[in-house]
Amino acid sequence: MTAGPREVLGRVDAELRALWATAPAPGEIPKARACTMNLVVVASSPALAQQWTPIVDEVAQGTPARAIVVGLDADGADALEASVSAVCTPAGMCSERVTFVARGGMVTRIPSVVRSLCLTDVPTTLVWLGRVQADDPAFAPLAPEAGRIVLDAAQGSLASLASVVYWARARGEAERPGVADLAWTRLAPWQELCAQMFDEPRLRVLASQVARLTLVQASAPGTELGSEGALMLGWLATRLGWRAASFAGKLRLQRADGGTVAVTLKSAAGPDEGRSALHGLRLEAGGAGLTMTGEIAREHDAATWRMEVSAGAGDVRRIEQRVRLRASDAAGLLERTLRRPVRDEALVDAVAWADELRREELACV
Repeated sequence: MTAGPREVLGRVDAELRALWATAPAPGEIPKARACTMNLVVVASSPALAQQWTPIVDEVAQGTPARAIVVGLDADGADALEASVSAVCTPAGMCSERVTFVARGGMVTRIPSVVRSLCLTDVPTTLVWLGRVQADDPAFAPLAPEAGRIVLDAAQGSLASLASVVYWARARGEAERPGVADLAWTRLAPWQELCAQMFDEPRLRVLASQVARLTLVQASAPGTELGSEGALMLGWLATRLGWRAASFAGKLRLQRADGGTVAVTLKSAAGPDEGRSALHGLRLEAGGAGLTMTGEIAREHDAATWRMEVSAGAGDVRRIEQRVRLRASDAAGLLERTLRRPVRDEALVDAVAWADELRREELACV
């Protein structure tokens, strides 16, 4: 007979107590338990949960937590499996990690199982790996308990991210969780490099005079613009005051001054074609005798940043830098995301803007 949630939780509780009741062996460094948050990671499959378990362990060594990793298998026979482990640094500072696999009808019981294990004196972060809607029966009971919800639009979908953003935005200020996204965190270096194009005082006026934008993603020709490209486009549009308009099913962008921004979407071979990662970006702006062309071209975990500024014949300045992009591995991304502010209105604005583009024809050539 399959053990029910009560029996499984009883065993988990006993094993958690036993972790700290055992005295260290002679010569062994004593273990000290530490916890700054409940880190709840829910994966859309047991295989994905298994893949993320060492990632969570790595994060917990830098951010002590009670980590709860859950793999869901709604199509399997009813079953609930659990294991308990301590995750310790070489200095003996330890986190707790509980891993569950819920199958069949047990999937809908997972929220109560997870809530019973979350510590009440620390905040909760919910990381949801896969597509989700805000009314999902496993997601909906857990989300209100979280201070922050982390998704990955590149592995899930922009529609999933938008659904959670709209749900959070509809809640009262006191009970509204922050929403974060790993794809958004990946874009932070791109956003900084774009802003750097207009750092020079005389170039700041050109931020309102962008005439052309080219986005390149790692994908096959004909692939729809992915989540990273759409979020980057949403960030640029909301920061620079662009309005999206449709003409015969084609995307048109209008600046605040009434001028237009021509948008070109390209595809290119790259290491992250599976998630249609952002591969390159080019901005062209000009006005009042001054023009600027800025470009970012990614190569694995580095990028080449180029700028050309012209103030007339013979007055041309070119700059080129090789910059390392921040770690794009899952553990590094999650750690960086956890260290960012809980509320990110720029993400909320960009998601809402990009979500409106789903009606447009956004295939990359």
